[in-house]
Amino acid sequence: MQKKTILLATFVKPDYLEKFLNFLQKKFFIKKESTFIFEVEENNFIVTYKLYLDFDQKFDIKGNIKNTIQIHKKNKTFFTINALNKLIEKESNSDIGNIDYKKYEVDWSKYENKIILLKNNELDILDLKRKNL
Repeated sequence: MQKKTILLATFVKPDYLEKFLNFLQKKFFIKKESTFIFEVEENNFIVTYKLYLDFDQKFDIKGNIKNTIQIHKKNKTFFTINALNKLIEKESNSDIGNIDYKKYEVDWSKYENKIILLKNNELDILDLKRKNL
């Protein structure tokens, strides 16, 4: 059967990191070596990893893994689709109805080693610093 891949990011406190990595291994068979850990502001971590699902399988992210969102990656930048749309609106300085989101070209170099999120419907762009275990 054909598989689909979703990229997930989980926000984890430092004292819970090891326990969370063990949870991924036991519940989803995701090895520590298949995760990427980034430090973000306020000494918090984001753990990114891929989940492989059957093509027609639905997965309730919030119901299965707390503090987790689906993300996308372009070069060295992580983002959510809603945050990307908000970034395009901000950068283009045009009315929302006049933007062709698919044709707009983001200068990804400005957002290297960052994660672009929405927080209370406002852009939240966080620096990422890769951590090794």
